Amino acid sequence: MNRVLLILAVGLGVSVVGARDLKAQRSGFIIGFGIGAGVTWFSVPGSGSDGEAGLATDFKIGAQVSQSVQVYYLGRTNWFKPRAFEAKTSNRTLSLRRRGSFVVAAGISAIGVTYVLPSAPVHLSGGVGLATWIDFGGGAVSFSGPGLTGGVGWEFADLWLLDFALTYGNLRDVFPGEPVNMDVFLARIGISILSH
Repeated sequence: MNRVLLILAVGLGVSVVGARDLKAQRSGFIIGFGIGAGVTWFSVPGSGSDGEAGLATDFKIGAQVSQSVQVYYLGRTNWFKPRAFEAKTSNRTLSLRRRGSFVVAAGISAIGVTYVLPSAPVHLSGGVGLATWIDFGGGAVSFSGPGLTGGVGWEFADLWLLDFALTYGNLRDVFPGEPVNMDVFLARIGISILSH
């Protein structure tokens, strides 16, 4: 976590220069990557809630369809090691326990749209898609359901953004048996690069 914050601080310190207005040259295929810090809050009705900090990643691929609009596939994920947490229903118990390298990935795969303000280096984005939760520990648990995401970014150098995003997912256990629902909220702040 300290390394992520150091990378963000160095990137901002070295790169805070005015964004050059090269929007007129932007068109066609786009691909982007981002990394930062994220917080994931999750709750199961009747079993309480918890929150965890960790690494946040971002990936997009698509097209710049006009000078101000991008349309793309978006993969946004928070990675973390959970503390012990149990969610109980009448017939089952969902357990999340910290054990060795046990990692959970919570995120969204979405169709996204970004609008770039013509008068400022600000990007407004949103997306709708499939929210997911995957625990990579033994006896893996997997949830999925509808999700929404949105964010704002500041282009501090040509094609480099400092961005903040929020994601919500209403997830359901995909295994057979009594269903378990989970609400997940993700927040991330990071640095992204977009290539045209």
